[in-house]
Amino acid sequence: MVALRPTSAFHSLNNGIPSRLDTKLFHSNFNTIPTSSFSFGQRITVSRSKLFTSVSSSGSTELADPFKPDELESHQNPDGKFDWYSHWYPIVPVCDLDKRRPHGKKVMGLDVVVWWDKNESAWKVFDDSCPHRLAPLSEGRIDQWGRLQCVYHGWCFNGSGDCKFIPQAPPEGPPVHTLKRACAATYPSTVQNGVVWFWPNTDPQYKDILTKKRPPYIEEIDDPSFTRVSWGSRELPIGYEVSIENIMDPAHVPYSHYGIMKTPLRKGGADREGGIPLELIVENLNIDGFSGKREFATNIFFAPSLYCSRASFGPKKKIVFVFSCVPISPGKSRVIWTNVKNFGILWNEMVPRWMSHISQNLIFDSDLSLLHSEERRIMDGGRGQWHKACFVPTKSDAAIVAFRNWLNKYAGGQVDWRPKFTTALPPSPPRQQLMDRYWSHVVNCPSCSGAHKVLKVLEVVLQVVAIALIGYAAVATKQGQPLKTAMVSIALLCFVASKWLAHFIHKVFHYHDYHHAFK
Repeated sequence: MVALRPTSAFHSLNNGIPSRLDTKLFHSNFNTIPTSSFSFGQRITVSRSKLFTSVSSSGSTELADPFKPDELESHQNPDGKFDWYSHWYPIVPVCDLDKRRPHGKKVMGLDVVVWWDKNESAWKVFDDSCPHRLAPLSEGRIDQWGRLQCVYHGWCFNGSGDCKFIPQAPPEGPPVHTLKRACAATYPSTVQNGVVWFWPNTDPQYKDILTKKRPPYIEEIDDPSFTRVSWGSRELPIGYEVSIENIMDPAHVPYSHYGIMKTPLRKGGADREGGIPLELIVENLNIDGFSGKREFATNIFFAPSLYCSRASFGPKKKIVFVFSCVPISPGKSRVIWTNVKNFGILWNEMVPRWMSHISQNLIFDSDLSLLHSEERRIMDGGRGQWHKACFVPTKSDAAIVAFRNWLNKYAGGQVDWRPKFTTALPPSPPRQQLMDRYWSHVVNCPSCSGAHKVLKVLEVVLQVVAIALIGYAAVATKQGQPLKTAMVSIALLCFVASKWLAHFIHKVFHYHDYHHAFK
């Protein structure tokens, strides 16, 4: 995350229709609003699927309603509310998937299975339930013909969900595998920007939805002049609403992430000391080794899950931060992130993916306890009562106010979980479980899990070497005393190194407590 210049006027768009903004907007994939319309010379881009665009201005945080009733179009249900099931959702980065096996995921309370169909050379998304006895298909396998096989009774499905084989059905008939009830439920899916997306509705009317509506596209991710994409994902014990707010909020960065980013965010002052209006921040900004005055920044939220922040340093140097916040269930969300830039490319190519995840996980850890408590206190005040529970008088809260206004008016103040869940939050886990990294990230990240295994092996090797050297030095009778001393010294160093490595592994891949008072 990076502290970006916030806005006091947080304008909103839905499906390409402008909010109450006087400046004329021209709709295309990405277009530019003339810089003369805004203070600080900030350029603002807009997209047809964009929900919010933040700009620097001098208005009030008391914002008008984000949408007019006739501006909802395909985003609304018949009752005029936001339709959570008529949008594309990211599931998982492709780099975290293994083509040899199916992967189970949960999105919007739906259990889905993602698997590679080698016959169509495409990732498929099915309902994670075999039509036979409802066993999870994610526990299955890919057979030699490239079909998804349920390992409970061996039913096999092709990429279209058609059942191609039922081992228990006699070959002479009847052909029960051809019946509609034998088919697996399939979701429309696609890969864009290196991430698998799906449309959370199995109704046949959405079979060709990709030809009518595509997921939001971030052009820099596929631009070869930018660094290679290093995707990451983590499942967080906080709900969608609070997770989105945290991503949109630059004001917390100098405080919550102090000691992590080491960024001179304040003009002429230290990070946490003194305080200063947020619009004066970032006269000098240091990101990933580059320091310079920022020319402009744009922050775009693609409803309901993708947030993109673009920053420019001078005429050529650009960096793009992308976060997807995916609702899993009440009190749980998945964040998928990446950042790309067109400078310092060689260094970024040299850094292993798991090492870049260390700092990002530390950033999540520094927020988790705060957000977990905040979410429960907001719930105690009642859904739709956020404005009464929270006091947001400054311009830096404009983005959050606009999001909550929209959420309350058009989405009932919460995600539509349908009959899957009540709105109750799960019990608060112990702190070590709350901030767990292994099950929330490492097991799902091939890079981190691979590094974890290698380092665990190295830890054992160091211990074995230490024991072997001590043992050999103890029984060797023909070796001189200097050599024995050297062997014992090396053994002690190996033992100390193994203990340090064990601590490093636990801290990086399992649990790292974060105490703000000591940062």
